Amino acid sequence: MDIGQKLQQLEARLTKVERSARLSHASLDGTSLVVKDGTGTVRGHIGMQPDGTIGLIAENGPAPGAPTAPVITPSLGGLRVVWDGALADGSTLPADFDHVAVHVSTSSGFTPSAATFAGTITRSGDGGMLPVTPLPYALHYVRLVAVNTSAAESSASAETSATPLKVDGPDLQAGSVTSATIQAGAITADKLEAILQLVTRIVAGNPAGARVELNEDGLRVYNGSGVLVIRFDSADGSAVFTGNITGSTITGGTMTGAVFQTDTTGERITLNEGDENKILIYNSSGAVIGELSAFGLGLVGSTGATMTLDPNALYPTLRMTNSAGTNQAVMNVFDGTAGAADLGLNSGKFTASGLDWKWRTMFGNDFWVAERVRDGATTTNVGGRITLFNDRAVIGYNDTTNATEDSSLYLFSGYAQLVTSRFEVYAPASSSPALFANAASGHTGALLRLLLNGAEKFLVDKDGNVTAAGNVTSTPVTTTSGLSAATGFATNNFYGYKIGKLVVVDLYMNRTGATITATSGNITPDVAIATLPAGWRPTHSTINGHWDDGTASGGWVVGTDGICTLRTASSDIANNRNLRLHITFIQD
Repeated sequence: MDIGQKLQQLEARLTKVERSARLSHASLDGTSLVVKDGTGTVRGHIGMQPDGTIGLIAENGPAPGAPTAPVITPSLGGLRVVWDGALADGSTLPADFDHVAVHVSTSSGFTPSAATFAGTITRSGDGGMLPVTPLPYALHYVRLVAVNTSAAESSASAETSATPLKVDGPDLQAGSVTSATIQAGAITADKLEAILQLVTRIVAGNPAGARVELNEDGLRVYNGSGVLVIRFDSADGSAVFTGNITGSTITGGTMTGAVFQTDTTGERITLNEGDENKILIYNSSGAVIGELSAFGLGLVGSTGATMTLDPNALYPTLRMTNSAGTNQAVMNVFDGTAGAADLGLNSGKFTASGLDWKWRTMFGNDFWVAERVRDGATTTNVGGRITLFNDRAVIGYNDTTNATEDSSLYLFSGYAQLVTSRFEVYAPASSSPALFANAASGHTGALLRLLLNGAEKFLVDKDGNVTAAGNVTSTPVTTTSGLSAATGFATNNFYGYKIGKLVVVDLYMNRTGATITATSGNITPDVAIATLPAGWRPTHSTINGHWDDGTASGGWVVGTDGICTLRTASSDIANNRNLRLHITFIQD
């Protein structure tokens, strides 16, 4: 076996393994992982950072150790400050180190503050040089403070002192150097280049306060307290803003940060507040009235009433809650038969008979229902119920706790059924029928059929013939008033009896006038005895009747006008005789 060849093969295989992706199916899309310590404190973020870069940013780390003393080189009107990149105790720079702050003062043993801040150094050696100009021609003391990415500051370094360089002789005064005083050829290219190399830092404003600095590292803007608020780095073109951007328009690109908000208090909109990946809407009082997050959409009205849309289920749910939070109506979609999206509408709950109830409507896979159900026990329903299907409609009363109380009207194509029910009609006063049925021409079935436990009891066929298993009883109509006695007669008694169209009338009359003579059995002329009341008269023709007084008898007639007339008598009818008259007829 060739040992050299075998080692070469193993090395190639190891290189391939080391280069292979270990998390080939994992990604962080536009976000970062939060790293916490054992106490739950956030210590860093891995992934997309607020400045748009990718990496590990430590947070809430301990303050770094004090840096070594700076190396100072005097320059014209200033000092060049260089840091060697080490810590005073010799320890290694922490991973979350960010920069050293340079502080300059004319007082020995000074305490670094915003008033003494002169700038920052982010790199060691000459590459981390900070020119501090302009400075007065006096002894200056310089101290460094290490700062990590969490803005935690170290104690100050030992101080180093130096005095800015000064032009020999009196200082130049404005306008003292003119073209006439500059000797021709005195300023050569190499001299000019040396002067330009000295100009490493341009400062506009107060060196210890509000100012703008431009050097080889980029542009720095400080506020009135000397605090850096805007930084543009020439190395990578990045920009950092520690204050607010007001009245500006940002077009295009990607904005990455912890929190975006329209204001810090009062009426505002915030994005990712509390690192919770949500949009919050506040009213003028600072109360949350709207939320958009992974949990859904939430809205709060001026009265405190809320509306939430929760999409975290197979189908979304919409809830509308009162301002007290004690009752709500719900609209939900549920997975019905064959995966249909059935829609449910639920009212707020109410109390009846000591129990909580609600009304709900459901419709979807070829059905529709409205019912009164228990809140929290929706299989229990007591009350009215309507259900609609493709082949029938059902309207009724449903009681799942007592089926004997159920009553339902089924409507099918061409006919209806009333099941486990009684049918009653309470008609108002009207000229229309209280109960009406009209069969179309060609109908061959019965017009009315009544059964008891399957046994037929009453039938009205298509021709109106009635068949009854028992007696047909009609309540008669009677009267004893309305009869008008004719002249020469007085009414002793009158009685009328009517069943359906059959009318029976009895008159008991007293002769108060002169004797009525009967010749050969005839009374000539006929004598009127009384007039029947309306509704008790013949309707089609004159009807014959019989009378007697216990001694004599004869015949009489009544016409459609109700006038009763004596026509025959077996003998004379004397004064004060009592005549009994009887007649039966059928009214049309």
